[in-house]
Amino acid sequence: MTTYIKSINRKVWKVVETKFEVADLENPTTAEKILLQNNDIALSAIHDVLDEGTFEQIKNIKVAHDAWKKLEESLKGTQAVKGAKAYILKAKFASFKIKEDESVLEMFHRLKVLVNDLKALGEEVKDKDFSHKFLRCLPSRFGPLVTILVSGLDTMT
Repeated sequence: MTTYIKSINRKVWKVVETKFEVADLENPTTAEKILLQNNDIALSAIHDVLDEGTFEQIKNIKVAHDAWKKLEESLKGTQAVKGAKAYILKAKFASFKIKEDESVLEMFHRLKVLVNDLKALGEEVKDKDFSHKFLRCLPSRFGPLVTILVSGLDTMT
């Protein structure tokens, strides 16, 4: 999301990163008018990339900086929340298995989402660990393929 927002315009992104104040909303200076306009552009861009549930959290916030901070707080959480999330995700990764009614592609996607969530919390998941976990979860009919692939994991990503 950050890359999309930053690509809009550096001046627009600046109002997201840095809180600004307008002395008199009824009679803003020329510089303040530009800040207000950039704020509206930034807020609109933020709204455009959010799903309905996340949008509900910030829909009444009028300052792009405040909306962004609220999103960061709710999506990342405090350090304690991040730690708890990481703990739960690590446990899910450790006990990850293919579901009975799940295709290999669905399992791969679910594992990739789990790993991406861990990485988003700052946890390191090496490609090799991901590959080993994926291969261990494959149904037994993939046994010969797994044997072939495991021998080359050190050179593959």
